[in-house]
Amino acid sequence: MTPFRWRNCMADVHAYRHDYTVQAYVDDVVAPAVATLKAKIEELSRSDWAPAPFAQADLKNMLRETMLAFGLSIQSIWERQIRTYLIGCASELRPGEPVAAKLEKADWPELCKWFRKLRGINLEAFPSFPMLDTLQLLGNACRHGDGKSSIELALRHPELWPVIPPLPKGFGFSPPLPSSVSRMEVSVDWLRDFAKAIAAFWRDAEYIYNESIERKDPHLEARLVRDRVERTWLPQATD
Repeated sequence: MTPFRWRNCMADVHAYRHDYTVQAYVDDVVAPAVATLKAKIEELSRSDWAPAPFAQADLKNMLRETMLAFGLSIQSIWERQIRTYLIGCASELRPGEPVAAKLEKADWPELCKWFRKLRGINLEAFPSFPMLDTLQLLGNACRHGDGKSSIELALRHPELWPVIPPLPKGFGFSPPLPSSVSRMEVSVDWLRDFAKAIAAFWRDAEYIYNESIERKDPHLEARLVRDRVERTWLPQATD
């Protein structure tokens, strides 16, 4: 079997730290901020201060909104990375064509199509794609609120919404719709999984880049021998 190869671009070189960037963001920014909020919530739960229950409820709501904001920020980091990468590839592979302008305005499905056109492989072929696709839905839901993306997200991952038992008949107001973004709860584990998916994509892209180098030095050849044994995904040429 022949490994899949593409035409390497400077954009591949410039992407060398993308995996580190997103994982460091979760480890060094997201996790400490969430831990601080949770500690304050726990402290209020033990407080004998009269307004403590109300302050705790406010902080819990703030935590939920913070998690949505972090989810959106991770999706934004990923989208900027992949969009900039494709624009860089287009500048080398399609010089003189107005591809960059199209990529700047492209939505997620269009970016996926352009990835195929520019790199010769479907973005959907990458093992990380399901999580990246879910991340796109999450970003849309966090940015725009209830709508098509939140409904699709709820169908794929109902576990993002807590189960609320129905109220007795004639008692109180009906709760928000089950898939309402106002009830969505995103955990740190989910954010870590999104970051891992982004990092995995860039590591897979780096592997293809290394396979695509025509003249490999002995060190790289040895590394690729190990990679071909250890990796769970080895994209193959179709021709």
